[in-house]
Amino acid sequence: MFVINRLSITLLGLLMLFVTDAISKDDSKFILIHLDAASSEYFLQELEKGNLPNLHSFFGDKGRIDHTITYFPSKTPTVISSLREGDNPMESALPGWKWSNESRENVVGMVGSFLRMAFSKSRLSTSNLLYGLPVFSWMAAPALINTADYLNDYNILQFYWYNVDTQGHFNGEEAYLEQLAIFDNQFGRLMRRLDDDVNVIIYSDHGMTFGDGIEIDPVIEDLLGDDLVVFSYPTLYINTPERKSEYAKKLVEETEIDYTFFELQENVVQGFHANGSVQFIKNYELGKIQYTYDGTDIFGYSDLGYNGEFLSRNEWLSLTYTSKYPMAPVNIYYHLNNEIAGDIVTLFNDQKYHQTGYSSAGNHGGFTDRDMTVPLLIKGPDVEQLYNKTYYWLPDLFVDIEGVDFDRRPPRDRHQFSSRYDFRNNRTVTQFSVSPKYRIQYGATAYSSDLSNFTDFDRVDVWGKADLFRSYLTRLWIGTGIEITNESVDPLLILQHDIHIRKFVLQNSFATNRSFYFRLSYEATHWLALESVNFTSLGFRFDF
Repeated sequence: MFVINRLSITLLGLLMLFVTDAISKDDSKFILIHLDAASSEYFLQELEKGNLPNLHSFFGDKGRIDHTITYFPSKTPTVISSLREGDNPMESALPGWKWSNESRENVVGMVGSFLRMAFSKSRLSTSNLLYGLPVFSWMAAPALINTADYLNDYNILQFYWYNVDTQGHFNGEEAYLEQLAIFDNQFGRLMRRLDDDVNVIIYSDHGMTFGDGIEIDPVIEDLLGDDLVVFSYPTLYINTPERKSEYAKKLVEETEIDYTFFELQENVVQGFHANGSVQFIKNYELGKIQYTYDGTDIFGYSDLGYNGEFLSRNEWLSLTYTSKYPMAPVNIYYHLNNEIAGDIVTLFNDQKYHQTGYSSAGNHGGFTDRDMTVPLLIKGPDVEQLYNKTYYWLPDLFVDIEGVDFDRRPPRDRHQFSSRYDFRNNRTVTQFSVSPKYRIQYGATAYSSDLSNFTDFDRVDVWGKADLFRSYLTRLWIGTGIEITNESVDPLLILQHDIHIRKFVLQNSFATNRSFYFRLSYEATHWLALESVNFTSLGFRFDF
């Protein structure tokens, strides 16, 4: 008994030492929500109909930029892997779902691109990809609402809502619009839990086009034969770059593709369509791009007052943000100047989409406003500089909003002290843990033998555990330790799974020295929780 009591006193002393430590906090709090596939056309339509009341009431008019031009290609991996770094299409690390290196010797397929995209995200939000699958989509709502609680420990939270995109791809326009309304409803539940000083940003990576689905892949394979390296709409890689012009013409003349673009020379991008050709010419001295055409002005820029001038990126944005082809010269030129971009860009008009097994009812990746113009919603003390803007270029978002450290994580987890009375065994169980660094906890659980003496224990478990996985809903721990009694010292293994739903945490715990138990906690405040184990005990827990 002497050994156990000395150990108890030592552990309690360590607890008091760690009480003085606090998790450092920054005043700025951000929740960043990636709303996949929200096109401005449909978003504004539903807003006007009153189908998005929570988004309207939270952001108002000043916090809404309706004409935000996204990345080209308008694909999810391109945006996710580029946005937080402030990379533009010329610098994007993922130009699409499939791509090849500059020498064409290595092809990165969908699995490789998916993994690169997934691991470019924050650890907490990686599992959001799972919620985009129809069978797991119900999990997205509670996970989103939980972000309000995670602000207690994290300054920057990233959340990805994929359901709008998934439903648009598989089930078409009606299901797509229904998901926008569902997101609005769940966001309404979140916004009622947020303090006024939290910065909230909702952006979209691309829009969605519905219309006639075109299965173009087999046609391209037949046309290019062995010269084809890989095709991932809208980008095409070939073995013989010197034949780019020849293939670009054939694709327009002999397939349902409406436009093709390729790099003619270092500062010139050439484009073909059924009624003529276009060129985007870069003047390096001015840092500006000129648009010229033969035949029909397919973009309609002359109707906007364009007369062949060299324009900067911002000037193109200002001129074309309401057009059917917003910023096409800049986006296509930048993309084709990317070292890992393809040889030919192939595009449909806004009445067609690239149909695949995944995208059977709608798709994106084009360069018309349906795919390229998205909403940007902002609110908070650190984003006020973006209020009341009419138009915007999405790659600038985290260039203009400074100080968002996406790699920041808590220096440690919370220290904890808990005590509960076990009705079944008529004893108290006292536990405390300390976290020297994030994802690591060390602690001890002491079981009393005499209710009259708080430090009289007949068993103490001393343990350490590490966090293997964490999301906005669950956390998985694995650990090891020793069980100390007056008769022996024995090793033990621990496996623990936590499920978090708003203020409730259900902890399922397995250990080799005891039977399975579940612990239900209600977090009354950030630092105080009420707890019950197997509904046979009741107690409290302090977090600090």
